Amino acid sequence: MAHRPTIRAANGVVASGHHLATAAGIEALRSGGTAVDAAVAAAAVCAVVLPQSTSVGGDLFALVHDAGRREVLAYNGSGAAPSATGPASFANGYPRAGPSLATVPGCVAAWADLLEEHGRLGLDRALAPAIAYAEEGFPVSGGLSSAIAARADELARDDECARIFMPRGHLPRPGEILQQPDLAATLRAIAREGADGFYRGSVAERLAEGIAAGGGTMAVADLAAHRTDRPAPIAIDYRGLRVHGQPPVSQGHILIEELAIAEGFDLRTMGWGSAETVHLMVEATKLAFADRDGHAGDPRVVDFDARRLFDPSFVAARRRAIGARAAERVEAGGLAAGAHTTYLAVADRDGNVVSLIESVFSAFGAGTIVPGTGVLLNDRLRGSSLDPRSPNAIAAGKRPVHTLNTVLVTSGSIPRLVFGTPGRHAQVQTNFQLAVALIDHEMDVQEAIEQPRWFHESGRTLKMEARYPEQVRRALASKGHEIELLPEWDAVTGGAQAIAIDG
Repeated sequence: MAHRPTIRAANGVVASGHHLATAAGIEALRSGGTAVDAAVAAAAVCAVVLPQSTSVGGDLFALVHDAGRREVLAYNGSGAAPSATGPASFANGYPRAGPSLATVPGCVAAWADLLEEHGRLGLDRALAPAIAYAEEGFPVSGGLSSAIAARADELARDDECARIFMPRGHLPRPGEILQQPDLAATLRAIAREGADGFYRGSVAERLAEGIAAGGGTMAVADLAAHRTDRPAPIAIDYRGLRVHGQPPVSQGHILIEELAIAEGFDLRTMGWGSAETVHLMVEATKLAFADRDGHAGDPRVVDFDARRLFDPSFVAARRRAIGARAAERVEAGGLAAGAHTTYLAVADRDGNVVSLIESVFSAFGAGTIVPGTGVLLNDRLRGSSLDPRSPNAIAAGKRPVHTLNTVLVTSGSIPRLVFGTPGRHAQVQTNFQLAVALIDHEMDVQEAIEQPRWFHESGRTLKMEARYPEQVRRALASKGHEIELLPEWDAVTGGAQAIAIDG
């Protein structure tokens, strides 16, 4: 029994992490826009009203089902390390905050490219609600108020963050109006000039100057060189459906490998939420994360083809590696030659579907707003490894491996499910649980979203929401899992949005 009702509609659905973003997306659909118009409108509003999670200075990944072309397309809107980044850039480790942690923001270019290729309304109309909320302000939510309070000390160290997020010298209470006029001006430049209004010209110059003043190295040339990547989606057949995931540099391949391993087990007969089901899923997750650590990196720089992880012989070997007891340490399999995020999903009446996620990595990203722009920078470089032996080692012009991933499920050429979640390393684990609930157990989307969740981070420790029955937790402990109780509804496992399409 779900705590909240399932929303049903005949002419389109928008599911996002903020009601103002959902309203902007619905208005775009009502104005004749496509699912992509609605998704960009909602995403831009999120970049204004959810600064703890996303920003114009962040990154974006999306999967789009284009009804006209009857295919799924992937967009990778993530930026690279500045060209001045080198092995000695973080010789003493990463700082807690600051512009040196930022990769080139990819969000704006991805918005523009998505609209150009799949939209009807144009960038100016899609960004209009976000501009209004930045200029006129919006009521601070309880979540944002708490997020500002939790990071108040670090935000106070940046003059612009303090000015915007702690106006009049105090922490904003729920219901107070938060205005961002500099951000509104930047969004207007983007609406007027397209992506060039951000990556070139006066905004780019102010970004580079402000970043340099704060000790960062991102230059105008780094911004101008950015392009949205359009890799082929990764996908497998699972229980008669086609599950499409986000390709590298997203770690969406973890979810696809998890499902490939899981398909060899009858999870439906084992029962949802049983100790046997959870054990197998957790051990599959450990294997997929080990393969990420051993092989994943920016495919523009390292030899990494995620599809090798889904080869039947490789998957069969990984499946055989699952034992009856919890594994303490898992090594990567031999192949032949990283927070704070917001997710949204949209479906329109014509069969177009969008699965989109955007992020600034940590809460409030780098804790730095570039003066005169309103742009809150990401701290995505933290997602790179400082171990030079790692395929994800930091380097100039190289993109870090991202936790961001999206999911879109089709039956033939017809979209059936679209879902995703924030939650950093828990994302692919929560999405794994959602996929099994929705596909193996044919749950209603709201019912699937409200199921108790688990999260594995290291060793034999298994974090479980307290809503899991005690007998399940005891049975897992008997298999060697060291159970750590989470609150009944814990943020680490992410919120979630999902849409099921009835053909």
